[in-house]
Amino acid sequence: MLLSRSSITTYDNLGQQIKGVEARAGEQARTRLTITSAVLDVPHVVLTLELRNDGQTSVGLWGAMDLIVTYSDSTLPTPVRRSAYLAYTEGVLADNTWTVASISPDVFEPGILNSGETATLTVQVSPAVGLATSNVIVISAENGITVSALFAG
Repeated sequence: MLLSRSSITTYDNLGQQIKGVEARAGEQARTRLTITSAVLDVPHVVLTLELRNDGQTSVGLWGAMDLIVTYSDSTLPTPVRRSAYLAYTEGVLADNTWTVASISPDVFEPGILNSGETATLTVQVSPAVGLATSNVIVISAENGITVSALFAG
């Protein structure tokens, strides 16, 4: 009797974990993000991204998203290749942070990136991005979906 109860509990736990994995996989399949624009400002420290939601899953846990930038800095005579994790902030941008500047059109669920909407993300890196360099930014949503874009220095 004790062994039967233990086996049933184990199989029940396993079944719950499988359901969770299936639910997450379904959510990931319905998520499609696209970076439509990546523009670096003139001093080469602020990158403006346009992130469009083409999927069915809304994105709104901004603090749970990861942004990683890999770029060549402006060190002379030899630029240094850098990778940096950028922290989310809701306040004023500081070095190696990012924020959501706006969402357009943001008529349904303000602050949430719903299907068909585009978020403007502002990213500040330090040190500055080097001139005439090829660089990449990677964004990972809270459900694990990633999107990347190249941008020129």
